[in-house]
Amino acid sequence: MKTAYFHRAYWCYENNLGIAKIHHEPLGILAILFENGVPVVNVNFLKKDEFSYYWQKYKKQGITLHLGMKVGIDTELTRVIEKENIFKFPEINLEVKLENNVRYFRSLDGEWTEFDDDVFVEYKPCDSLIDVR
Repeated sequence: MKTAYFHRAYWCYENNLGIAKIHHEPLGILAILFENGVPVVNVNFLKKDEFSYYWQKYKKQGITLHLGMKVGIDTELTRVIEKENIFKFPEINLEVKLENNVRYFRSLDGEWTEFDDDVFVEYKPCDSLIDVR
């Protein structure tokens, strides 16, 4: 069974929303904003202002995103089903497609969305929650 690291980097458990990083060797490290467990938009986590934007957006709505620093709680291994150029992450309601060096994502069986402002970051295991770039 293939697995990937799922790190809730900035997360609100009560509302099941926030920014999570997925570490999977063929895809590198990618970050996606989830709302109610549904992937909404990719986030360029190399730009600190993007994290700040979402943190402030939810804070204005009375929702606090907490920095994910608890090993075993904020990170977990999630199952990956690879079929040709599609990577399905069933436990986190996410599919990622790699096509001609362009990444797309969707919720399971949803509409494909091209990664916006996509920056490929080489894969590293999620063994440090302080800096996972």
